[in-house]
Amino acid sequence: MNNMNNLYAVRGGEADTILGNLVWFSVSDMEILRDDLVNLAANVGLPEKYVPAPIRPSDAFRRATSEVGGVLRAGEEITEVLMVREVLSSEERVVRHMIKEVRDKKNVRLNYEQIGEIEFERQWGSIKTTALSDEAMPALRKAEMQYNKYRDYFVGDHLRKMIKTVLGECQAIGVRPAGAVYFTPAVHAGTVKAMNSLVKLLPGNNAEMHCLPVINAIEQKQMLEEKLRGHVLSQVSQIGNMLGGNAEVLGVKKTLASLAAEFAATLRDQKVVSKSAASNAIQQLQGLKQQVGEYESLLEANLGEVRSTIEVLRKQVRIMLERVSVEGAA
Repeated sequence: MNNMNNLYAVRGGEADTILGNLVWFSVSDMEILRDDLVNLAANVGLPEKYVPAPIRPSDAFRRATSEVGGVLRAGEEITEVLMVREVLSSEERVVRHMIKEVRDKKNVRLNYEQIGEIEFERQWGSIKTTALSDEAMPALRKAEMQYNKYRDYFVGDHLRKMIKTVLGECQAIGVRPAGAVYFTPAVHAGTVKAMNSLVKLLPGNNAEMHCLPVINAIEQKQMLEEKLRGHVLSQVSQIGNMLGGNAEVLGVKKTLASLAAEFAATLRDQKVVSKSAASNAIQQLQGLKQQVGEYESLLEANLGEVRSTIEVLRKQVRIMLERVSVEGAA
């Protein structure tokens, strides 16, 4: 029951014999304009809501300048490292300094020297670079080049986020420990097919996605129920961690009952939780409960105790939210 190979996949098949689809994908570095991605989505019938939001120039600036650091030179006694440090972030501009750190192993000391500056003008979305040393020139040129790229183009990370968003809305659960292969119920086959078609239309050979139907059989249903229960454990553990629980303790719980007890203890002991974190947890638990309900119908399984436990946790978090609101108003 722990081998993913027990999920027999077939090509084709009648709709009433299919539980859903196994889906896996890979994305390497790529570039595509957002407008082009929107057009591709429209061509395959995928709603634009799945396309990532337009890139903010300030995000492109921070990403580009974060990639220029690294070792300038390394010796037996002296190592020089380039670091980028933000020194100002206002409504008008963002300023980052390029700092050379000199690590002196012989004398056991560190020295720091500013060798460049990069300034981002929010109103115009432009950057200005200043070199205080020739050592800064390669990194400054790279920052400008990367900024132009990240400002205008979606890259591999954007497409991965898009695919994962689609799979999330299609109630996907991981069927491999590493999470590289997912199962999506048959009711979402149209959306998965549209995403698959979009990936095949992307320029170059930097992305691929595959879907194989899973036949409706007892063994497959049992396997998927096991994977669903593991998925619920993982999600509840992550939500508990988000609310301030001990990630190591939450992560080792092997049953939903023991995890729920630890989750409840976290809620009792936690003194400082933001309203946004509590509200987000309530939404995630509600979505998880709905997902369990969908799989309960699909697998013809009795998952009432799972749904009930999730609902109890959701109510406990709501009590916490109400407590936070009252304390905040006091």
